[in-house]
Amino acid sequence: MPAASRYRKSKKSNKKKYIIFSLIAFAVLAIIIFKLISANLLYLNKTIYPLGYKEIVMQESEKYNVKPALVFAVIKAESNFNQNSESHAGAIGLMQLMPSTFEWLQTKIGDDNNKMTSEKLKDPNTNIEYGTYFLSYLIKKYNNEDAAICAYNAGQGKVDEWLSEKKYSSDSVHLDSIPYPETDNYLKSVKYAEEKYISLYFSK
Repeated sequence: MPAASRYRKSKKSNKKKYIIFSLIAFAVLAIIIFKLISANLLYLNKTIYPLGYKEIVMQESEKYNVKPALVFAVIKAESNFNQNSESHAGAIGLMQLMPSTFEWLQTKIGDDNNKMTSEKLKDPNTNIEYGTYFLSYLIKKYNNEDAAICAYNAGQGKVDEWLSEKKYSSDSVHLDSIPYPETDNYLKSVKYAEEKYISLYFSK
């Protein structure tokens, strides 16, 4: 075989090897980049949706049979895990309980001879216990998580009213529409956060 022909064959072979090597290197680099991006996204998501007060939440959610993801989602939506948070309306603490609601809840699970003041709502243990019990009570009352979440925000009286009207509820159980934009947005916010918590921590 002439030297020129052998040279051309060798050149083609080297070019083919170079292309294969380049494709493999690109694939490996793409996998590394994908894993780095995925890890960073996971870290970012877990930073935005943390398991704050995890021990208390897990304990109270089990005690009152409420999904922990829902409790975390309500805390995220209500106070973003700030135990000293106070709203303009007067709601206090991690799960933003009103003093009047707290007083009423104490007649359900508290000690009648040892009533706590609203200042106690800044204590994470107390706030999460009573907030989780309140969610449990609402879920049992309405037999519907969405209605319970709306009642947590707008009050039981309003949700009772909406469920009794055909324009808002066709079956008196599910809310087909929510007349309060604030409550509608609140429900969407809590459900989105709940889905995030499930996918990040409770899907296995």
